[in-house]
Amino acid sequence: MLRRVVLAVALLANLAPAQADDIRQIAIAPGRYADAREALVDAIEGEGLIPAPPSRFGDMLARTGPALDQPAPIYAEAEVLHFCSARIAWQLARENPLNIAQCPLAMAIFTLPGEPATVHLAWRRPVGDSPGSRAADQLLERIARHTADNAGRSSLLR
Repeated sequence: MLRRVVLAVALLANLAPAQADDIRQIAIAPGRYADAREALVDAIEGEGLIPAPPSRFGDMLARTGPALDQPAPIYAEAEVLHFCSARIAWQLARENPLNIAQCPLAMAIFTLPGEPATVHLAWRRPVGDSPGSRAADQLLERIARHTADNAGRSSLLR
């Protein structure tokens, strides 16, 4: 019985809605979307991870916008890349089985209409303050930093 009460309290504690400050972002400027996207994939793979096929979020909004009376595009280009670290997934799951909802990790990459030379990366910070959530947060920060550091280098070599 006590175990059920503890699990219920843990569940309620984890139901807090996400706050805007839980979303991190980096702007890469000047930058090109194609170069930054390649750098993002390289940064993910550099961590020994394999990104899943991207979610073409911007395309979905462009397709559905007219039917929803939303003709103006929000993004010029926008994708979400998902990836998973087995080590971090195990750590998070052992800490709390509800952490299944935090996997896979994701990073969005986008440009805005009229601002093609600024590429944005955005990601959600993992919920909680545990070794697993800190490890996931550090991984996402490393991927973002490596992406920003390496975006555009390929164009300098051409």
